[in-house]
Amino acid sequence: MTSVDLLAYAIPLLHAAKYPASEVCGVLLGNRTTEGIEIKTAVPYFHHWTTFTPMLEVALKQTEIYAKKEGWRIIGWYNGNQQIQDSTLRESVIKVADIIRRNTGQSIVFMIDNKGFSQVKQNKPAIIPYHFKDNQWRVVKDGFSGAIALTSKDVYSKVNDLLSSSAYHRIHDFDEHLEDITSDWLESSKFQAVNDSVKK
Repeated sequence: MTSVDLLAYAIPLLHAAKYPASEVCGVLLGNRTTEGIEIKTAVPYFHHWTTFTPMLEVALKQTEIYAKKEGWRIIGWYNGNQQIQDSTLRESVIKVADIIRRNTGQSIVFMIDNKGFSQVKQNKPAIIPYHFKDNQWRVVKDGFSGAIALTSKDVYSKVNDLLSSSAYHRIHDFDEHLEDITSDWLESSKFQAVNDSVKK
């Protein structure tokens, strides 16, 4: 069983909303337990350089150090393709996901369903989860209603509130950090803006 917290679901979508004309990607953080995987949050990586580059290696290494301090580990990858009609799992995504899987023993991929953004208000998922099964990456059957479950029933409505309030302006990715070192991309995993908006 895999559980998904609000931040783990919200941050990838907010990242995509911040850069609607770009491909976006990042990592999922959490832990493996005797009962399965707990996906606690996410760290936004890129909206410029989304292929396997030296900068990705740097980002992964820095995230590993950060996650260890927080009691987490890199547990998965998320990706949003540039074209609205395109939610396919590309070879570049598989390459990174396989690296994470080999390092952790198990991994999850969240593919942002670009068309699904229009369904957020209808309390429908805008992320397609994948897991590695039968020696290949497959869509998780029943999505977030089966082997993967959201930890809160109101995640969809909370994400809708965040998108409506333009909370995505308050998160930063590694690309932004490279342009302005004051942009604290790793702290986006704690994203206080989510908590503040949800309380309103």
